[in-house]
Amino acid sequence: MIEVTRDTSAYTNPYHQTVVVPPQKHTRRNIIISIVAIIVVAAIGVLVIQQVKHAQLVNSVKDALISQNDIMKKSAKEGAYSATLPNGIGSTKDVAIAATVSFDGTTYCITGKSLIDDTLVYNIGSHSVDNIPVDGDCSSLTNTIIPTTPSAPSVGSVGTDDVSLTWTKSAYAGSYIARCATDASFTKDVVSVTSQAPAVVVNKLRTGVEYYCNVQAVNERGKSQWSGATTTKTSLASAAPVITVTPVSTSEMSYSWTPISGATAYELEYSSDISFVKDVKKLTTQATTGRTTGLSAGTTYYYHVRAFTGQFDASTAAFSGVVEDKTKS
Repeated sequence: MIEVTRDTSAYTNPYHQTVVVPPQKHTRRNIIISIVAIIVVAAIGVLVIQQVKHAQLVNSVKDALISQNDIMKKSAKEGAYSATLPNGIGSTKDVAIAATVSFDGTTYCITGKSLIDDTLVYNIGSHSVDNIPVDGDCSSLTNTIIPTTPSAPSVGSVGTDDVSLTWTKSAYAGSYIARCATDASFTKDVVSVTSQAPAVVVNKLRTGVEYYCNVQAVNERGKSQWSGATTTKTSLASAAPVITVTPVSTSEMSYSWTPISGATAYELEYSSDISFVKDVKKLTTQATTGRTTGLSAGTTYYYHVRAFTGQFDASTAAFSGVVEDKTKS
């Protein structure tokens, strides 16, 4: 038996092919896109979380203010609010609260600031619409609400031609006008001064004169009513002696007055005219007693005297009260 062996090495299977897998050209780009997508999603998530937290903080401030506002409204009596804040008005663990009431009790404002994010500041009060807080603290309302009426001013130092005044700060005030006049109707000798602060010195007043002073608050929206008036009197230029006169004869009158500490000289004026306009005689002396001569018999004469010191001269020294007597006939 003959065995035949076939040599297949010379043949090639026409159906056999070597498959070459092409390189993955887009793999790196897909990885980058995936990473970017993850970052974007994460950023959006962070942003959403921040917005939610911000909204929660805003709501915490507004809720606190609405609660405080309800307390203020309930505390009102006959439409007026007490300057002494009611119980319950105060800061919370998350919100700092500050409240102000106008001097006349007609308006109030409450500021709330987040203790977690101090950029979140809102206010609410008698000016609010539908009990809704608005952005900003109470001072931000300066140009949107007419100021409340200030308190009647208090008198500080008083000079010969000026007086210092202070008053309670007015809600929503941008500035103040203080005025003084010699009559309660503020029509005579009116002197006005503008101030940014609730304090001012009104000068160019008359010496030894009683004045009425009051204050008005101003902002861009308008002016408040004038406050109640306070009375004060400017100082005399200096301490004046107390003088007495006595007839001596038909042509002489003796005089004397109380000495003034620090006086360097005295000026005596006497005349038969009570207004000291006509027939006025003047005498400068360092003595406090003496006589006037050359007078007319049986005539009434009027006397007053002033003291000159190192501080007060002829332009500022005050005359005493006027005394009178009649020479012998």
